[in-house]
Amino acid sequence: MSELHFQPIKGQARIILRAILQTPEVSSCHLKEVLVIRLACEEIVMNVASYAYPEGTDGYLDVEIEKTDRIIIRFKDGGLPFNPLEQKKPDTNLSWKQRHIGGLGIFLVTRKMDDVRYAYVDNENVLTIEKVIKAD
Repeated sequence: MSELHFQPIKGQARIILRAILQTPEVSSCHLKEVLVIRLACEEIVMNVASYAYPEGTDGYLDVEIEKTDRIIIRFKDGGLPFNPLEQKKPDTNLSWKQRHIGGLGIFLVTRKMDDVRYAYVDNENVLTIEKVIKAD
């Protein structure tokens, strides 16, 4: 299992994403799986880095990654309590011009990953994503 700790996180989204993708658990997956994992992680990391902490607070992000018959990635931050899974689903039937900004990223995460869960535990947001992986 890989355990990563990032602090500060403001302006560090690319570095955080690169570190996640370079872990043995993720980098050993098939390219198709890595692309889906990248999409999900990029959305989550960008949201935490941009919105989890009040202005002027650098905050932290802990990421735990394990691999069994699936990749399990757990994101933990001490930012403002926020459950992205409770947000209104975007209306994908509307044209791009008619849609409201926001919400599409987490919608894609929930569609592309096999399981997405949120909990608020010990003053931390904990968002867990899982993707079933193909056997080698």
